[in-house]
Amino acid sequence: MGDRHLWEKQNLLLVGSCMDRFPDIVKEISEKDGSHFVLHVCLEETHVNQAGFKIGSIVKYSDIKRVTTLTVDGSPHCVQLLYVVEDIKRHFPSHIETDHYVIEKEKLYEITADAVKRSRHLSKIQKMLDG
Repeated sequence: MGDRHLWEKQNLLLVGSCMDRFPDIVKEISEKDGSHFVLHVCLEETHVNQAGFKIGSIVKYSDIKRVTTLTVDGSPHCVQLLYVVEDIKRHFPSHIETDHYVIEKEKLYEITADAVKRSRHLSKIQKMLDG
């Protein structure tokens, strides 16, 4: 089951569609860890639930071991992609690893799963800001 190319790579790179303006960074990330199958996703065009269901199915039926996200920072649509991947990870906890990257002002940042989780909870962020 699953796409042969996905089975061969077992690493999936989910790229926000607007990342086309950074082809060198997309290439750099896609070649990490033995290369990734690259899938472009735009959560401005596709509902987050549809994307989540499809990504979950890909992970399950193609025996994906690692899912990496690469998006622009600050986009309310793109950040949902990180949420979807971490949510899927909860369904396959011993099965997949996740990595997250964002670009802000043409600079690449690695984002931890903990940062993704905290960003979903504004009360926690407020407590951190309050000191």
